[in-house]
Amino acid sequence: MPSSEHPLFKQHPRTGTAFISIGEVPIPYQIYNGYGLFIGGVGELEVVQRLLHHEALTPVQTADGKAIIGLWICNFTAASLGPHHELQISFFVSRRPLAPLPNNPLNTLAILLTRPNIHMLCYGLWNNTPQVVAYNRELLSLNAQLTSSAITRNRQHISFSFAAADTQQPVLTGTIGQPQRTSVAAGLALLRIIGFRRSMALARQPWVSTPVLNPVGVVLSHNAAAETFTHNDVNAVRYYDQRLDRLDFGATPYQALQFMPQCVQYMDGFKFVYLQPT
Repeated sequence: MPSSEHPLFKQHPRTGTAFISIGEVPIPYQIYNGYGLFIGGVGELEVVQRLLHHEALTPVQTADGKAIIGLWICNFTAASLGPHHELQISFFVSRRPLAPLPNNPLNTLAILLTRPNIHMLCYGLWNNTPQVVAYNRELLSLNAQLTSSAITRNRQHISFSFAAADTQQPVLTGTIGQPQRTSVAAGLALLRIIGFRRSMALARQPWVSTPVLNPVGVVLSHNAAAETFTHNDVNAVRYYDQRLDRLDFGATPYQALQFMPQCVQYMDGFKFVYLQPT
């Protein structure tokens, strides 16, 4: 079956077009194939609070006072807007203060799967084509910026680099050992967090639904929620391993996060739909 004919796109098909600064574009945003990484971890709570001072949101924190953060590093090889790369820095937030979460290196994955009262705020976003940057800014109200980027993979690792397109100032570079399968330790730990019954229910779902919030002020003056739907042909999860993995932030405001990666999810056969924010 061609990737564009997957049931996800029959359930959430193209509904029309819109005219933005770069011309006519299809709606909704669809990814038909690709691969990438999700890296979950924690960072400095005070820095996240400072970055979010204009948002009507509270960062979710761990018992030891860290903010919960996720990085998305993706090579979309077939998409409604053409092939492109993406780097996303996401903060996990709530619309009202919540009790701290227990310290757990798999918090980000458990949140994405089981905590609808915790939202993912797409705060930092970089894409490597002007068309995608314009679409994300003008239609999805995301703070997209143009990047010069490279993403490569082999059976051993995935390497990537993102830099600001105008200044070539590095944003993020790194190498992540490519997981071939979910590690036993991480798989069992995630099962304990989620629970067997809920894990079986999730396994029966054809795709994962995750609302994403936009930062205020790009276009919209409020933190709207946009529904997203994701199906991966391959998911492999393991703990972050400093012997295999490396991340280096450039001299940007995100360097102050002192991001501490804790888990890695490798995704292949990536299929995705991002609906308009409401």
